[in-house]
Amino acid sequence: MDDLLQHFIVEARELIQQATDDLLALERDPKAVAPMDSAFRAVHTLKGSVGLFDLAPMGFALHAAEDLLGALKEGRARIDANVVDTLLECIGQTERWVGEIERTGQLPPDAAEEGYRLARVLRSQVDEGVARATPADTPIDLGWVEDLMAQNPDPAAMKAQTKPLVAIRYTPRADCFFAGDDPVALLRSVPDLVSVRLSSRDPWPPTTEIDPFACNLRIEALSGGGLDAVKAVFRFVPDQVTIHEVARSVADHADAAGPGSGAESTVTDGAGGARARTLRVDAARIDHLADLVGEMVVAKNALAHLAGQVRDRLDRKDLAQGLLVSQAAIDRIVAELHRAVMDVRMMPMRDIFRRFPRAVRDIAGPLAKAVDFSMEGEDVEADKSIVEGLFEPLLHVLRNAIGHGAEPEQLRLEAGKPARTRVMLRARREGDRVLIEVQDDGRGIDPAAIRQVACERGIAPADELERMSDAEIVNLIFAPGFSTASEVTDLSGRGVGMDAVHSAVERLGGQVTVQSLQGHGTTIRLSLPLTIVMARVMAVRVGHELYGIPLDGVIETAFVPASRVVPVQEAEAFVLRDRTLPLVRLSDLLEIPRPAEPPLGMKVVVMALDDGPVGISVDAFAERMDVLMRPMSGILAGMPGVMGTALLGDGSVLMILDIPELIG
Repeated sequence: MDDLLQHFIVEARELIQQATDDLLALERDPKAVAPMDSAFRAVHTLKGSVGLFDLAPMGFALHAAEDLLGALKEGRARIDANVVDTLLECIGQTERWVGEIERTGQLPPDAAEEGYRLARVLRSQVDEGVARATPADTPIDLGWVEDLMAQNPDPAAMKAQTKPLVAIRYTPRADCFFAGDDPVALLRSVPDLVSVRLSSRDPWPPTTEIDPFACNLRIEALSGGGLDAVKAVFRFVPDQVTIHEVARSVADHADAAGPGSGAESTVTDGAGGARARTLRVDAARIDHLADLVGEMVVAKNALAHLAGQVRDRLDRKDLAQGLLVSQAAIDRIVAELHRAVMDVRMMPMRDIFRRFPRAVRDIAGPLAKAVDFSMEGEDVEADKSIVEGLFEPLLHVLRNAIGHGAEPEQLRLEAGKPARTRVMLRARREGDRVLIEVQDDGRGIDPAAIRQVACERGIAPADELERMSDAEIVNLIFAPGFSTASEVTDLSGRGVGMDAVHSAVERLGGQVTVQSLQGHGTTIRLSLPLTIVMARVMAVRVGHELYGIPLDGVIETAFVPASRVVPVQEAEAFVLRDRTLPLVRLSDLLEIPRPAEPPLGMKVVVMALDDGPVGISVDAFAERMDVLMRPMSGILAGMPGVMGTALLGDGSVLMILDIPELIG
């Protein structure tokens, strides 16, 4: 039962997200058919899964939500903002219940009261919707009745009918079997059947996904047995059937059309081509597999170290050659295993991006902000630890974009902007890193306001703030405790500002930057590694120490003669292929004394930073290697300028440097 419950939790989260996506799509386009069908299937499947467990309150609410969606599908109710709000409220409560079940194994104590409340609200929406959608003077669409008459193989029998015909359209509920209904038996009970047509209520899913316990029928029939007799047959399912008495003029029209004019009844296969096969794997197993790969990398590096010792110190060329061949083979296997494990761990950004449209809607609604939210790059992939760790910081950035960036519609119109604030969430791959941007065209950040608040809150001394550029001032939004909110609300003013975003991104091995133009908008950019499990680094020497530099930021290496190094005020620069680049000595960044005698030249690692290429001077280049990088922990957690550590083949620890942070 525990295993079944775990599968239910995983599936429930997927169905909840699918229903949310579909409801938001319906809010944008109430006439869209595909989202309506998809939302109904998701809620129906979720309700059926809930029925396997003792979760009656959740079942009541979902059953009512299914009824409302069914009324919307059949045109018995109409979609409006209140309907979508109510359905999203039910889905949101279901999501919270699933989280509680995952934590405690049961629903919270107030679930029964809340479940009944939601069910009452949802069913009231059905009643109100039906009343609005079917006013008394609405003409009846008898097209399907004409088709039924036209398809009758005996037109003479149709004409011989002396009583008015009764048209029946019966759409059984998907769970009608569990309610004790037998649609075929009800049909057989209808007196004097003249014509019958069966079709599917919804498109048929692939054969492998058909639920044999779900009814997917639509039954249309004509009877000569009289209106009262037909109504008596369906008296227990009035919400699932429409019954009309047909005038003779309709029958005459059908007879004139001829038997060949009726529409054919077809059942279509809803399979949309080949489906990707997926396998759910426990995340702990994947993490364990990744750890094993890391240990194999360490063993491989140890073998390389041993092979180098044999080659350098012993005159055993054959042995050294054999070790090197073996080491090359292990290298290849480890590289392939590494790629395979990384592929397993890779997740598309879609897995978290799809949660944001509803979040943006929930944030903008109480603030009365009109927002057009869009997303790009949902297929960009990164390590699951990166993707899963991005939700909270991105949610906070979106809150800021809406709460602080979006202006009232009137102010935007006066400024010549569109009435609705545009907010874009974008992901893209850049080398071995993934870039996430949240861009808005709102009011932007006012450096003067930031400078004033920073001074009032003691973020920095007043004289230092005056010397800082506008770009440096804007970056103060990442300072701990910084906030421009004047009052405490659900969204801001609690002293937990963009520093929380900065800290979260740093824990993932990334950096966060901001660009803003007052009156035109703001862009928050997050740059993160594709994975924080395995890293490709270049080892360099400074003095007697070995350090690692992530290869994803390295453009090239070069030897620069001392004559090409020129002083620039208090700094240095050098010329590389007729281009002047700034030069930074890694020994100075690490506060390691320079050698007593200056060298004739220096080895330089050219790296790509935000402001352009920069040369990093080192004493020597070492090898490039794959390492299992571990973040700093304990008292060293948050140590500036260090991304993590890795264990080398000889047992020593390699410090992997964060060069952009060291340079500042």
